[in-house]
Amino acid sequence: MIAPQPSSRRGSGRRALFPLTAALCAAALPAYRAIAPGWSAPEGAAYSAVIDSRVAHSGRSSLHLQSVSPGASEYAVRQLVRADAYRGKRVLLSGWIKPNTRPFGAALWLRVDMRNGDYVLDSMLGVSPEAIAASKDGWVRCELVADVPADALGLAFGVRMKGSGEVWADDLKIANVDRSVPTTTIERRPYRAPDKDAAVERMHRQYAAAPLHPVNMSFEEH
Repeated sequence: MIAPQPSSRRGSGRRALFPLTAALCAAALPAYRAIAPGWSAPEGAAYSAVIDSRVAHSGRSSLHLQSVSPGASEYAVRQLVRADAYRGKRVLLSGWIKPNTRPFGAALWLRVDMRNGDYVLDSMLGVSPEAIAASKDGWVRCELVADVPADALGLAFGVRMKGSGEVWADDLKIANVDRSVPTTTIERRPYRAPDKDAAVERMHRQYAAAPLHPVNMSFEEH
C-alpha cells in the first residue's frame, strides 16, 4: 500500500492550502444530484461525476470526476452519515485516488458538523507527484483522521478536485481508530456565513435523512 507523501495530506504541523469554500462548508451548500447509492454531486456544467466500469482499484468500478469546461475551478462529491456511531471517537477516512492530470487537484475530504453549525474540516492539499511515481499502477492510498466531538451531528466526506483534469477514486472506508493515531484536521471553527439559523436547520434535515453508516464505498452500485 502506498501512503501519500507529507505534501499530500494534513499533518506533521503542515497546513493544507485548500480554502474553505462552498463545496465543503457546512452551510452554503449548492444543489446536489444523486450519482450512485449514497453519493451525490453538485449541479453544474463545469464537471462530470459518474461511476466508471472501465477503471477500478478493486471490484468492478470506481468514481470518476472530470472537468468538462475551461472554467472548471473546484468540485466535491459527497456522502453524509449521522454521527451516532462515531461521537466521542477518532475516525480515519481512507481511500485510493488515481489522478490522470493535475495531481495536486485530487484529494479526499472529511468534515464533522456540529449541531450548532460549528465544524471540523480536513481536505488534503492533493496527491503528490512523488506518491504517484512511487505507486505501481497510479493508485495512491490517502488517509485523513479527525476527532468526532460529543455534540457532532454528522460526518460529510468524499472526493474533490480543483482545476482541469480527471481523477478516479475507489475503496473508501471510515473506521474508528485509537487515540494514538494523530489527527490531520484543522481546529474546530464556527459557522461564518450569513443566514446561520436557516443553514443549520437545513443541515439538521439533511442529516436526519442520512444513514447511520457509510454505503457503497467501493462504488459498485450504480
